[in-house]
Amino acid sequence: MAKKSRKKGFEIPDPKNQLESAINSLSKYKVGEQGIPFHSVKNLKPIFAFDYLSLNETELCFNVKSNDREDLLGFLEGLKKVSCFTYEKMRLTKALRFHSINLLDKKVNLNPSDFLKVLAPSYRGMTEDELPTLYQFDLQYKIEARAVGFLYKGVFYVVWYDRNHIIYPKK
Repeated sequence: MAKKSRKKGFEIPDPKNQLESAINSLSKYKVGEQGIPFHSVKNLKPIFAFDYLSLNETELCFNVKSNDREDLLGFLEGLKKVSCFTYEKMRLTKALRFHSINLLDKKVNLNPSDFLKVLAPSYRGMTEDELPTLYQFDLQYKIEARAVGFLYKGVFYVVWYDRNHIIYPKK
């Protein structure tokens, strides 16, 4: 009787294992975690996340009663427009006014504790020194509002909607 030979051939990897590996390699921002420097992500196009969106009904929040349908549509249009730029192109496009915000600057109407309250409401395990850098950009629609948030591994976490230029007043 002839023996069956078992040849080891090419094995196709299980897609479930590949997906699990890809998901595990991605990480969302965790309070106090250090990201990577801007120059390392400057050639990436923004991906937007809303995990830290401030919804406490103040003037800088999306759910303040004075915001209407036009504000929401303008916000979404603005995100759509800038999503085709790289962060570097955003920085170099003067009309977008994309730049970091120094919370210690006297011209800025926001302090580190305001930002800390959004990221770590209980203040446990994080100090103002560990806050990520805030950035803003103009949403480029007829109301001239700004999106304000922070970058972490190429993801832009939107925190505030500055419709009236409260955080960093126009010059």
